[in-house]
Amino acid sequence: MTLLYSTLARVYHEMYQHIFDYDQEFSFYDAILKKNHCKKILEVGCGSGMLAQRFIGNGYDYTGLDLYNEMLDIARTEVKSGNFVQCDMRNLSYQQEFDAVLITGRSLAYIPGNRGILDTLNGVHNALKDQGVFVFGIFEANSIFDNFSDFEQTIEHNNKTLRRISKLKMNLETGWTWDWSAKYIIEEDGKVSEFDDLTTLRAFTKEEISLFLKLTGFKVNEIIEEEKALTLIAEKK
Repeated sequence: MTLLYSTLARVYHEMYQHIFDYDQEFSFYDAILKKNHCKKILEVGCGSGMLAQRFIGNGYDYTGLDLYNEMLDIARTEVKSGNFVQCDMRNLSYQQEFDAVLITGRSLAYIPGNRGILDTLNGVHNALKDQGVFVFGIFEANSIFDNFSDFEQTIEHNNKTLRRISKLKMNLETGWTWDWSAKYIIEEDGKVSEFDDLTTLRAFTKEEISLFLKLTGFKVNEIIEEEKALTLIAEKK
């Protein structure tokens, strides 16, 4: 897996406040949840709790789940309420508990193999109440590989400079996968720290992810196309 969510969890927390618009992301999910009368929700890949504080602040009965305790420690400190659980998304053990399950941050990309995808989706299906709502985003394979290139980002956060140099290499061993090699350069108070990270990510075609959902008992209600990504809204059959 990746250092970004463990050793560099604080770096993630600081960087992604500038990369993502969490208010906009919350508004997107909030509209879907209200439309479907969902109150009790599970967020898979909750990270450092940036969406959690918005869900809880708006009255949702919230559970956040993440693989990394380092991320959950930040979430518990930042949010100070809510239920946060350490678990691998491939091993969900809930039974018909939630009105909605969200996999946020396109976290499904970190499951490269078909068996892991099926285990995750079956676990989500079991966790949902009848006709429960499942919302998640994925990277879209055609768009990813049409414009496949290295990139750099520099973030200023308080008195700290965070720089990430990303290099991409096609993998294709277990699906539409690629290797993401990232160097993090952190400068604070005149001191510089460097970390190298490597992980494998997976994209899907629209037809591929739709078939995965069909095989695990979901009906696709809507597919929203974004730049290099798709967001799917599905219902437990």
